[in-house]
Formats: sequence, structure tokens, C-alpha cells
Amino acid sequence: MKLQPSFVLSRALCGALLLVLSGCANDTGRVAAVAAPAARPATPAAASALDAERPSAERLYNDVAWLADDAQEGRRAGTEAGTRSGEWIAARFAALGLEPAGERGGFLQAFEVPLPIEVGPNSGIALQAEFQHGEVVETAVAAQGEVEPLFCSSGGAAVGQLAFRGYGVINAELNWNDYAEGRSDVAGRVVLLVRGVPPAEALPQRADEEPADENAAVVKGDGWGSSGSLFMKVMNAKRHGAVAVLVAPHPSLRDEPLPHFDHSHAAQAGIPALAISYDLAARLVPAFDGLVAQIDHGDAGATWSDEARALRVVARADVVRSKGPAHNVLARLRGADSSRTVVVGAHYDHLGRGGEGSLAPGKYGEIHNGADDNASGTAAVLEMARLLAAGPQPGCDVVFALWSGEELGLLGSEHWAQRPTFELKSVVANLNLDMVGRAGNGSLAVLGVGSSAPFENWLLEAAPRAGLELKLSRSGQGVGGSDHQTFLKRKISALHFFTGVHSDYHKPSDDLAGFEAEGAAKVTALCVELIERIGAAPRLAWVEPPAPEQGGVRVGTPMRVWFGTVPEYSFEGPGLLLSGTSAGSPAEKAGMLAGDVLVKVGEIEIATIQDFMYALQSYKAGDVVLAVYLRDGVRESVRVTLATRDAQ
Repeated sequence: MKLQPSFVLSRALCGALLLVLSGCANDTGRVAAVAAPAARPATPAAASALDAERPSAERLYNDVAWLADDAQEGRRAGTEAGTRSGEWIAARFAALGLEPAGERGGFLQAFEVPLPIEVGPNSGIALQAEFQHGEVVETAVAAQGEVEPLFCSSGGAAVGQLAFRGYGVINAELNWNDYAEGRSDVAGRVVLLVRGVPPAEALPQRADEEPADENAAVVKGDGWGSSGSLFMKVMNAKRHGAVAVLVAPHPSLRDEPLPHFDHSHAAQAGIPALAISYDLAARLVPAFDGLVAQIDHGDAGATWSDEARALRVVARADVVRSKGPAHNVLARLRGADSSRTVVVGAHYDHLGRGGEGSLAPGKYGEIHNGADDNASGTAAVLEMARLLAAGPQPGCDVVFALWSGEELGLLGSEHWAQRPTFELKSVVANLNLDMVGRAGNGSLAVLGVGSSAPFENWLLEAAPRAGLELKLSRSGQGVGGSDHQTFLKRKISALHFFTGVHSDYHKPSDDLAGFEAEGAAKVTALCVELIERIGAAPRLAWVEPPAPEQGGVRVGTPMRVWFGTVPEYSFEGPGLLLSGTSAGSPAEKAGMLAGDVLVKVGEIEIATIQDFMYALQSYKAGDVVLAVYLRDGVRESVRVTLATRDAQ
């Protein structure tokens, strides 16, 4: 399952935020707990594939064991290991006698995805002089360890005169603009900036500003938010014409080590962007200390340009961003009516060795096996294919689709939907399984129930047969995304099956030991029955599912701030039960613990996760909010200083 980073517009979070999909507690997107009724539910008139044999927990376990083995190196899309995993799935489909539904008569559909970024040792800074007779001389000025590419840097070299533009911050709310009139001309230049944000004393005083009430539920913060992030600094300079950006530490932090290249971010600036040491900055701009001091004491207009010397700065970033092949794997089982198709899908890719999407800081390079996310869904689809292929013939065609590139932004399913390998108009429904490996307690969430009228009753009837208790959400939306959204956006009815987030999510610890095979077998049985019901029914009619909203804020909008709670998905409220907190998060620093039930954030009462999301939309990084929670039934409170995940 993909969570969306907060600063990337195309995929909006993630980093990545550790929040979960959920319906909202109202009549339009309500999550309903479904208890098993005493009566045996009705089943389709035709014999069921489940009548011959139930899903095998042993087979599910063995498939997850193969997919989540270290030998598959985390199945990252675009890598050799990802391709090997796709070919293994194709061989399984072929062994079942299924019809290929990919490209060129095969099971695979190829497309390209970004590969993990490679960072080499040859980043550097040089000065370039051009003499009257035309000779150009380039002299390296950076010592080893004085230059490091920023996470958003493009590869290559850029040449231009050097210009200093303070902190490089633009924040209209605080009336701060380091590119205001008289300072905006940096076109064709290499821009040097100070890391961080100006101190509070540098801000212009506002007449309407009142002292903060320390007893208030919300104490407004300094308001810099993401405007002081490294990515925003680089993009501000680029928007004003800079060809490269250098970021140096504040003189007071001159001995701090340079930030290492952070593979967890997906942002790309399109120009070289380098962190440089204080010593190098002082050599490039001899007045560096004095200029920074001027700005810190309120002279926001302090700038510097290398006009006097006929020297140009060469900024070289040894960063390689390339693409590699990924493959969707598609197989068809012919039904009695081939004018209708149900697509049963799951993504089989995961995070490889970490980087973008990983929630394990400092673990880049360690294999993220993704047993739950999403070897579990992949194994369930393979088991469904085996059961349905054994007969009887389904009422309509069934296409089993194992997508790649989901963790990079639903790339595989979206590629297929734009270039379908069979008639898209024949697709009447999609069943999507993403993280279904923790259903040992019989609890399963199903989203998208409102996208077709029969879904809710079918699920209510099928739940006890499968031995599951369901939480139904009529909405198909949530924080983050999965491949069912590719179908919903095209007005194709879709159900999304999910057993909840957990402390192993997007970490190397999501391994085979945590996979609950018996629970996954129950999910498989439920989906087989739903496939049979879809095949036996008339063509499903699309219904626009409600979008959970709160206060006018659409769920799925990128979060502005980071709180750092890990909700317990199965909790029915009121409030938000925490299964833990993210490492280094505001919630952890405030002392919140697993088992706490969050009931209020600032001025906003928390009855459901939607209320919590609304709170995150309402406040900004730097605000100090009073968080009220229940611990062992006792009402307690603590002040939490909201942060941003953007690298500063």
C-alpha cells in the first residue's frame, strides 16, 4: 500500500505519513462492524468453487514465504528482483492453464519506472576563469567531505556566477521574501543559501500581533512550516532562474556534518542542488558570516553577488536518476459470459532495500520484504486463481492482475488502464487486495462498498461463511492509495480489502513471521464468493461512492503537519486508539504511548480518524496543540509541537 509524501503534488505524502485507510462515522461513509448472523447466508445457485476445496492456508504461507524471502530483495519495481518475481507469478498462472492477458500473447505487460537513485563520489565545486585569449581554467575548491548532493538534486554540472540570497525563504504569512524586488535577479546564477530559517527576532513586527495565551488549546507557532524546507528553498531559487543551488550551515552550526543523501524522498528539483560545508561557503563568499548576521538582526535585504571577479562557480552533482523495466502480470479465466469481466488484483511490488516510502529511518540498504504489503494480497490472488480454475466455470470472465509499481504511485495499474490489454469497457468490477495478511482475529476492512448497490448485502451475507467480521466503508477513499482507485476514478465499481496498518508497515520487520495464513485463507474465501456472485448477477451498475469529508477537507489531501501517531485500525471509537508512535515524531517526544486513546487535538474533538485528519489540515507545523487522551481510562493531556516531515 502506498502512502503519499506531503510535498509531491503527483502523489501528495509518503513521506511518507503513517495513517490508515478508514471510513468516516456518518451515514455516507460509515464504517459498520458486521457480526456473523446465526442463519447460513444464501449462496449462488450454481455450485461454488469453494464446495470442492477451501482455500489452503499452507499454500498461502508457502507463496508468501517465496515472495518475502530475502532472495527476492524486496521486489522493488524496475529491478532484476522485481522482474524475477513477476516471471514467477506468470509461471504460476501458466501452470494453472490460465489464458495470458498481457501483451503480445503473454502474461506480462511492460512499462518503465524510476530506479533507485545512485549517488557517486564525484560531486564537487570548482571555480572557472576565462582568460582574454579564450582559455578556460577550472580549479577545484572543495575538499573531500565538503560537498554532498541534496535528496532533490538532479545529476550533472551547472556553471554560473555566484549569488547569495540569505535563507532563500518565501513566506507571505510572515512577510518574508528573500527574492523581493531588488533581490530577485538570479537568472543563470549559482545561488548560495543558509540552511534553516531566520530567527524570530529577524521577523518584522506586526501591529496586530498579540502575546500567545499559554493556556489556550492552540498556541500558534512561528509559521515557517514547509517554507523553510530544503526542497522549497531549491525550488524558490530555480523559479527565479538559478541554475544550481548550494546550501551551507549557519555559522553557529559550522561544525555540523553535512546531511547525507536521503533516499526516502522522491522530490526532484531538476537542477544540481548541493549541501556544502561552512568552510567552503566562507571561502566562496568571504563576507558570509557578516551577511548572515545582518539578516539575523533584521536586515532581510542583505545579499551578495560575485560581480567583481571574472569567476564562475561550477556545481557538479554525481547523481544518477534512471528508469528500468517493470511488469504487470495478467491472466484470464474464461467465464460463461465473456462480455463481462471482473478484475481481481493485488500489487506484488514492495520497497526493495528501502528509500522512498520506508518508515525505518537509517535502514536504507536493508531488505524490506513486505510479507503483508503485499505478498499477502499476491498469494491470495494466486490461491483464488487456483480455486476458480479448478471449476465450476464462473458466470463471467475473471482476470487475475498482479500489478507492479504500486509503491511508486499506482504506476502499474494506471499504465494498464491507459493501455488496457483487453476491452476496458468489459470490466464490471475490481476486487483489490492490499495488506490482507493480518486477519488472524477475523477482522477485515472493506472500502468502496458504496460503488455498486449489491455490494453491501453480498458482504453481509458472505462474511459469516468466510468466518470474518467486516468493517464496511461506502467510500473508496482514504489516506494514501491502492490500485482500486485506478478503477474508481474510471467509474468502475471496486472493493478494497485491507486488514489494517501495524508497527511493521514499510519496515524491514514486515516479514514472514507476522503473516497470519489462516486469516488470509478466510479473506480468500470471501473474495471467491464475491466473484461468483458478480458472475451470477446482471451487469453491475456504477454508483458514485461518497467521499468522507470533514469540515470541507477531502480525505486524501496531503497533510500539512506531522503528528506521528500509529492508529489501531480495528478500534471502533470514540477517539483514536494508538498502537504506537513513529520514531522521532512529535507524539513520541510528547510521551504518548501505545494504548492511549486520543480524544481531542487543539480545539477539535476526535471521535474518528477523519476528525484527526481534519485537525492535521487545520493546524500548521510549529503550532503547539493541547492533545487530550485517555490512558487506562484516565483523562490526561499534553502539549504537542506539530512538525513537518519535509527535510529542513
